This record gives sequence, C-alpha cells and structure tokens, in this order.
Amino acid sequence: MKYISAIVVCIALLTGCTNRGSFPSTRTARETDFVKEDIRYAKGFTIEKAGDHKLITVFNPWSSPDTLATYHIYYNDSIKDPLSEFKIKIPINKIACLSSTNIGMISLLGDRKKISACSDPDLIYDSLLYQRYLDGQITDLGSANQFTVETIVDHSPDLVMKYIFGARETVDEKLIEANIPVAYNLEFMEIHPLGRVEWLKFVAAFLGKEKTADSLFDSIEDEYLRLVELVSKETVKPSVLDGSSYRGVWYAAGGKSYSAKMYADAGADYYWSADNHRGSIPVSFEIIIDKQADADFWFGPSTGNRTDLLEIEKRYNRLKSFREGNVYFFGKRVNPNGGLDYFESGVARPDILLKDLIWVFHPELLDSNYNSVYLEKIH
Repeated sequence: MKYISAIVVCIALLTGCTNRGSFPSTRTARETDFVKEDIRYAKGFTIEKAGDHKLITVFNPWSSPDTLATYHIYYNDSIKDPLSEFKIKIPINKIACLSSTNIGMISLLGDRKKISACSDPDLIYDSLLYQRYLDGQITDLGSANQFTVETIVDHSPDLVMKYIFGARETVDEKLIEANIPVAYNLEFMEIHPLGRVEWLKFVAAFLGKEKTADSLFDSIEDEYLRLVELVSKETVKPSVLDGSSYRGVWYAAGGKSYSAKMYADAGADYYWSADNHRGSIPVSFEIIIDKQADADFWFGPSTGNRTDLLEIEKRYNRLKSFREGNVYFFGKRVNPNGGLDYFESGVARPDILLKDLIWVFHPELLDSNYNSVYLEKIH
C-alpha cells in the first residue's frame, strides 16, 4: 500500500541516520568579504553574501560542527578562484529533484518549469507538474532510493537536489565527477517547523528567487506565530497519540521532534514531550496501551482506512481514539496514485499544518467555516 510505504520511509528518515563522516569546506581567506544573511530558525545551513556572490554552507547534523558541502553561487563570470567546493552560475534552468519536499518548495517559489526530472513522478500531487510528467516534460528517475547515476547523467541537469543520511553517498561523488553539482536539502533534520520552511531560502538561492523566498517566509512566519499566540491562552489541552505500529513495534515522535513541537504549538498535550529524541521512539504496543490508550486523538496512522488499520493490527480497537473515531491522517490531498501533498507542500506551509491541528484540538478558535487542508478524519 502506498500509505504504508510512505510511513515506513518517514520512520527511516527519522531513525536510520548514522555518523559516517563529512566533507571539509574548501573556502579560502576571502570568506571575510562575505556577510551572513538572516537565517532565524534553521540550524543546518548558512548563507553569506558579497555583492552578487553568495556562499552557502550546509552542515553535517550527524557530526556537528562539520561541514557537509559548500556552494559558491554567482551571477556573472568575474570569479576566477573557487571559494567553495561547488561553483554554480545562476539562475539554473534544469533541476533534478530526489525529494517530494524539494518539489513543493520549488513550486511555491513559482519555478515549476525548472523541474526537469524527479524520482517517483507518479506520486507528484501538484497538478501542473503532474501533467508535465504525463506530457513527457519531466524525466522519470525511478525510485528515490534506487535511481541510477547513468539516468541522471544522461539527462544532464544543472543541479541535483536531494537528501542524505549521515554522510555523502557514493552516487553523489559519481555525479560530481560528471560535473553535476549536488545540493543537499536537509530540511527534515530541523526541529522547529519554521526551521524546516526556512530551507526555502536555500532552494531560492539556486534559482535567483531570494526576494520571493524572503517575502514568503516572512508571511508564513507571521501567520504561524499569530496562531501560536492565539492558542497560548488555552488551559485545556487534549491528549495526543502519535505514530503507528509496524511489525509489532510502535514508532512515536520523539519529544524533541518536529511533530512534538507542532502538537505543543497547537495547544495539545503530548505524552512523550519530555523525551529527548529528535527522531522516532520505537516502543512496544503494550507500552502504548499502558500509557496512551485513553489519548483523545490519534495522528499518524499508516493508512487512511479503519478496516485496513484493523487488518494491520487488531489491537487498535483498544485505543479510545480509534473506538471514538478521533483518528486523523494527513491524506486529504492525494493524487490518483497515492502521492500525498502533505509530503510535498506541507513542509513549506507549517502555518497551514498548524491551523489544521488547531481545527482538531481547539476548533472554537477558528472561523466556523474553516475546512482542513491536509488533515482528514478516518471513517
């Protein structure tokens, strides 16, 4: 099932990271000419500017404070000596995306046409991009975890944007040898929802859309903080159960995770909030029954169908939230092949995600006509 596969991928994103080293920066003493730009929440990258040149540093979150990659972005040919590992003249015209989140950010910036290839294109939710794929204007790179270097090299993109776990991969070095720059978008490692969307500025730097990104981010930040303030005075906090069972193990969001932060900001009580894990916590189903069987709401099941859930795990019936029909799934916006927009545009719109959660926890705070965008109740 597409839904179950997506959940398993998410678990891997959060728990499958290991420290396998990092790449040093190749920047020179000329870096003193550059001034850091304002990055308010994201911890994984910096952007420095000097005239029409920019230096971007992506850090290795698994081996802090090591540098994972550096990029020198420029508009003209005046540069003689490279200040970083990757020297990229912009604006670029052909991007190969190996993550649905990258697709969502590029679409939000208004540069859909620059996406010329991507992995799993049959799961694209954006209707304009999906139609471009059907019309043969977007090259299918296969699965994000099984693409071939040869396919990308033959396509000859100006840039490959992807995520990694722990360290750079062998395939990356082959792409670099073929003169294809690789941009590492590690937004999924950010804890704060606004930190994740701030990677929009990272993506925009390669597109020459910095002003657009700044404006979008400021608007999203303002709305997110307004909603947090709206909820802050609420004293009644409904309890939340997060995650689902997979082969007898329940994977719940850690207390320092993105999801836990979202629940707190939406005015809910999350049992594992005192936990220090940034990723998922694997626990037994028995612990969930013991600690959270009476939770008011359940978020993050592996599918959006009650019958299918019971086929996966009959003990779901022991959960109050399941029995009372208070189970929610981020699957309201889905393409014909099961591709969820939550994984595509959701990360770039934490303000909308937060509003959806408030719609569940504290509907009285919102307009009575508000209808959720990503969330749907499972029936």
